[in-house]
Amino acid sequence: MAYRSRTASRVAGALLTAAVLGGTAACTAGGPAGDRSGASGRPDATTVAAVQRATAKSAGLNSLSYRASGKVPGQGSVKGKASFSLRPRGVEMRMTASGGVREGEFSVRLVGDAVYIGGGGQAAAVLGGKHWLKLALTDQGAGGFGGIQRQADQDPAAQASLLPGSDDVRKAGEEIVDGVRTTHYAGVVDVAEAAKKSAGKRPPAAERRRKVIEQYKELGVSELKLDLWVGPGDRTVKFRQRARASQGPLDMSIWFLDANKPVTVQAPPASDTVDPEEKLKEAGRRLG
Repeated sequence: MAYRSRTASRVAGALLTAAVLGGTAACTAGGPAGDRSGASGRPDATTVAAVQRATAKSAGLNSLSYRASGKVPGQGSVKGKASFSLRPRGVEMRMTASGGVREGEFSVRLVGDAVYIGGGGQAAAVLGGKHWLKLALTDQGAGGFGGIQRQADQDPAAQASLLPGSDDVRKAGEEIVDGVRTTHYAGVVDVAEAAKKSAGKRPPAAERRRKVIEQYKELGVSELKLDLWVGPGDRTVKFRQRARASQGPLDMSIWFLDANKPVTVQAPPASDTVDPEEKLKEAGRRLG
């Protein structure tokens, strides 16, 4: 990123780190990976085929609404709801953090390549009465907000698509999830091996898989423990991911809700938004 963009992100971090949860939505929540109990020999072909059908069906979705919850080290519990669309690209999520150092609610909207972070009254107190902060999604220097950006750019379907490549994917039992009878599948995925297997995939599936693998690598994750609950019609009902990340353990559960229903995400009003990048440009113009 350009110098100006990095400076804008640091300004944004200084403004809101103490006010809007300081990045508590980072996908680094509790629970170890690597438990291969129940794995024996090569995966059963019937099991692999069932998981492939379910993940392929989810990967074909253009839009999805889901519920998510997990534990964030040092910040307590994180939970919320989100909706996303691939074409046009958009994400809207509302999250709550509780039981940790910082508590409260915040909203995130992704429109194109811009991320808008809203913190209600807490944000308004430090943003001159405005409620939203605008950041560039591609900006990795947003001190304290990189985790929120990653959370907004989640792709649960692409994450679940890594499970069929597990060397020990297996059927873990039958369970009722949200009133739906499901088959529970589980497996452990080596992130480096998953990257190699994705290399031969056709776009756009390959690009979505490559993106989620890069996100795991950025978090310092080398091994993933994945669980998938599949209902009638090969429909994914629930997905869980666990791992050891560089900033702590990851443990997030996602419940798939409405699939392929219209999702419209609008940017907050410019009059209620602070854009650090634009403010720096204005300052530059004033200084000649």
